[in-house]
Amino acid sequence: MRKLFLAAALFAFACSRAEAPQTPKAAMPKRIVTLAPNVTEIVYAIGAGDAVVGTDDFSDFPSEAKAKAKVGGMQPSMEKIAALQPDLVIATTNGNHPSLAPALAALHVPLFVLKTERLEDIPNEMERLGKKLGAPHAAQTAADLRKAIESQRRTRAKKPKVLFCVWADPLYVAGRKTFTDDLLNLTGAENAVPVDGWPQYSLEAFTANPPDLILYPDREVSRAQVAKLLELVKRTRAVAVDENLFTRPGPRVAVVAERLNALLEPPPPD
Repeated sequence: MRKLFLAAALFAFACSRAEAPQTPKAAMPKRIVTLAPNVTEIVYAIGAGDAVVGTDDFSDFPSEAKAKAKVGGMQPSMEKIAALQPDLVIATTNGNHPSLAPALAALHVPLFVLKTERLEDIPNEMERLGKKLGAPHAAQTAADLRKAIESQRRTRAKKPKVLFCVWADPLYVAGRKTFTDDLLNLTGAENAVPVDGWPQYSLEAFTANPPDLILYPDREVSRAQVAKLLELVKRTRAVAVDENLFTRPGPRVAVVAERLNALLEPPPPD
């Protein structure tokens, strides 16, 4: 997960959003390779999972995705992709190696890129991908997700300041204009990080503007690392969260919002 966010922070993969006319049904993709866990989840959520023949190494949800052939991580194996004979590879705008598009073009394999950087992008891209794949339930799935997200909107008298720690040493965080920032705003919290994207964040900035709550992924960041951060600030608590939920801008973001709301509720009086 660290590699995903660091790569997104260091270089964003720029791809054209221009679309060709909708593919005729007879030519709808039948063999799909997905290159990010959230992409895999989206494909399955809109009902196109049967067409998936391969995924990145980290795709583990839903359970059916675990059994698919694995093609690598940040730099997927072109040999493994070619061996699967896909008629479409699906990636995201964040975290791809710059050589991905030309390498696939050399194999004559089309690349479809999803933009999932903001919360509103997720249902929008579900609909767009649904048209590409001929998934008849994509529009309804997207509508249901929008409704579920909106149901988690909260207004709080005092907004708790929250820092989402992506990596602890050095400190990388979820900044503004990200799907995590959107989730914090949705649930009535305030992002403690004043800069955009997924930046490295100085300890000086951290201590100068201490959060009320630190959230950190339960696999990539250890309790010991967080304990060192807590030594620098007062009256800050830290909670480990499910990495596979909180770091994936996909169809389970409404569940993330629900869990955030539970975490942000004030503790009961003693």
